Amino acid sequence: MLVRAAALLLVVGAVCVVAAMASATTATKPKTPTYHGMRCPDPVGHRVTECRLGVRGTPDLSRKGWRKVFGAEVTVSEPVTQLVANPAAGNRPDWALLDSLGQPMGRLAYDVEKQRFTLTAFDGIAYRVTTVNMRGHGCAASRRQSRSFALMQLIAPKMPSSGGQAFLDAQAFAGSTAATVFAQQLGGGTGCGPVGKVRGKQRPLANPNVGASAHARLSNGVINTVTEYDAKPPFGNTVYFMSNTTSVKVGGVARGMVRVGTPVSKVDQFRRCDPNSDGTLTWRYVAIHTGKRSRPRLYGWIPARCSGADVPATAAPAPTTAPTRP
Repeated sequence: MLVRAAALLLVVGAVCVVAAMASATTATKPKTPTYHGMRCPDPVGHRVTECRLGVRGTPDLSRKGWRKVFGAEVTVSEPVTQLVANPAAGNRPDWALLDSLGQPMGRLAYDVEKQRFTLTAFDGIAYRVTTVNMRGHGCAASRRQSRSFALMQLIAPKMPSSGGQAFLDAQAFAGSTAATVFAQQLGGGTGCGPVGKVRGKQRPLANPNVGASAHARLSNGVINTVTEYDAKPPFGNTVYFMSNTTSVKVGGVARGMVRVGTPVSKVDQFRRCDPNSDGTLTWRYVAIHTGKRSRPRLYGWIPARCSGADVPATAAPAPTTAPTRP
């Protein structure tokens, strides 16, 4: 009897130990953060996610996430095949290209006889443009510009970085299919990112310089260049800022651009390097100071080279109210 009792005690004790270990494991396992009903797990490897949060809780949302939370489509794409006459340019099909602060980046002209586009860059050099795509609404200091100017993708093979993006008055392609798509973009596009609390000192925006040392892997693991995120001297040394990053599905979408030297302040960042960059890339959420009373700050993600050091863990505040757009 004593032997049986001792054996029973051993079994009961073992069960208790296992149960305690399981309980401890369950208790220490961190919960996946959420943002307005969306699960926001950290991305793993080159597998991107639908949502992730910065150290301070700033959302980095996929296209699906933007539709779910904000009812807005991140981007659209529709080709533009010609430009209409511009009364401000002697009725020639010649229009100004602007950055998010309304500063000139160059001009786009259309030759009716030759049926081709020419981009005259900020530095005065002209390039032939082979493709012009309308990419929807962007983020600008002027609300009129955000509402009435479209972001244009200009592909010029002989230009440094093979072209770029800039704002163009939608009147330049009035009456086209692109004009209809622009006007009907869901939610008027993402525009500027969610408002965030400034946590860093105001500094002049630097060239990200990520192209030479960083990359991002596509969902199939293939390495993709990030050189397009570096400053573009032909366009006035402008730098893109994004509504989301390359670690969420269909991310890294430029929604605006400002010149190097523009005052910015850090709002948020990620704790670790992006895993799909093999530890070479990270992103910072910044407030861009416009100097405009109507919209003093713009918000967006800007890439940076990653040092590999973790940012000290900080509990991300759980959002309790609807996110705010500027």
